[in-house]
Amino acid sequence: MRLKLSLLLIIIPLIGISQSSLLASLIETSQPLVTDAHIKTELFNFISLQQTKKLKINQQGEVKFLRAMVNQAHRKFLKNYKAYSQFNEAFDNGNYDCLTGTAFFSVVLEGLKFKHRIIETNYHIFLLVNTSQGEILIETTDRYFGFKTKAEEIDNSLNQYKKNLLVASSTKKQYYQYHTNLFREVNGMQLSGLLYFNQAVVAYNQHNWLLCAEKLEKARAIYNNARAEELTEILIGSIAISDLKESSKQELLSTLKKHLKSTPIFAVR
Repeated sequence: MRLKLSLLLIIIPLIGISQSSLLASLIETSQPLVTDAHIKTELFNFISLQQTKKLKINQQGEVKFLRAMVNQAHRKFLKNYKAYSQFNEAFDNGNYDCLTGTAFFSVVLEGLKFKHRIIETNYHIFLLVNTSQGEILIETTDRYFGFKTKAEEIDNSLNQYKKNLLVASSTKKQYYQYHTNLFREVNGMQLSGLLYFNQAVVAYNQHNWLLCAEKLEKARAIYNNARAEELTEILIGSIAISDLKESSKQELLSTLKKHLKSTPIFAVR
């Protein structure tokens, strides 16, 4: 009887992970599309190990437990920062960015039954996690100093994030500064919309206007926000002066303009 019971306890978490709508939506964004078996197995093994450790602590040990979990996740999965990484890359080659890192931890925290909030700004995204010892902040791209537990440190970080400053990683590149000013909570499912938005940005930078429009459409269907409208305006301007066939150009422009709240005005500098 004990053997049957122990097997049942092992199977239940796997079923929970495999049926997670959040995880399924994140996997669906992967390009090219990947089979989900590998990702689910890796997450199942990692979350199951953390669940075992969590059972051995009391409520006053939650912060220490989460710090160790975050460190282990970086050692095993989130190894190399790469802007605009796909969700599956963390499991394939260790590449991640703030969005895919946040998505990873959101799935894990959901599996470990930790209530958490996901906060989006213009250029960044991070997690606030509830524990019995108070709220903690997890900034996924700062492996060594991104786990903040002191209220003063968290407040300082939040105030900095609210400024929405664009930090350029290279002086040789041109960066677009959004006119909107975001600092708000998003839900787990909206992360998929943001992943599609990032794919639209990549496609735009590659001058692949059709793919950019396609990814923007998917992003809007899940999570329509001010940044999507701004990118749509920019894309319309680029398509208008592109060398696409006139029939394709007009059809695409007509579709894109339906998503704008106002008619865009473009200035050539």
